[in-house]
Amino acid sequence: MVLIIILLVLGFAAVLCIVEVPKLIQTKLFKELWAFSLLLALGVVLSILKSLKVDIGNPSDLFAWIYSPLEGVMKSLLTKG
Repeated sequence: MVLIIILLVLGFAAVLCIVEVPKLIQTKLFKELWAFSLLLALGVVLSILKSLKVDIGNPSDLFAWIYSPLEGVMKSLLTKG
């Protein structure tokens, strides 16, 4: 079943490329082509990992980890003391 899901994801990505990439190249939208390719590749990788039942973290956990050192500073600025 996992193999079928992976093949469907890859097939869907191939169809998207066949439809969208020639339009982007024809209109010379190369920055948009890079963004499309990057986001499509990220989506395909995440979809395949999800179908393989790999634990993918929540993006908000990453932001919480990045901004956690600022928590004390913000609390001291916002509280009367």
